Amino acid sequence: MSLPRFLKFSLKQSPRQNFEIFRKLDDAKWGKLVGVDELGNRYFYNPEERYGRERWCLPAANKNDVDASQIPPRWHSWLHRVTDEVPKATAAEDALALQRPKWMAYPHYENYTGTRKANVTYNTMRPKISAWDHSVADRL
Repeated sequence: MSLPRFLKFSLKQSPRQNFEIFRKLDDAKWGKLVGVDELGNRYFYNPEERYGRERWCLPAANKNDVDASQIPPRWHSWLHRVTDEVPKATAAEDALALQRPKWMAYPHYENYTGTRKANVTYNTMRPKISAWDHSVADRL
């Protein structure tokens, strides 16, 4: 990041907003707030930015907890320029506006792989390989 870009960034917003953006994104960005999704992510637009960087998201989660699955599909399509229509506040309102089937209006949830909420299948088959016994036998 160049020094003029950083100075322009620091003068556009309050120091608190600048700190939050720089901490979460590691980049100096400013723009107009376009909307907020049901997970609390905030979406911005800056037409002064170069192509491909003019739309961006400030995640609601902490920097270490951010995951790409925390962006709902409606907002993902807007971020990646699939559509220019800004999504509505909730998935149900968006489905009504775009006349989508009811099954597409389910609320979005993040991917829980690797957490306690992950889907674990139940297996009724006996294991084919026995697990290693890590106990130490006494020496004679």
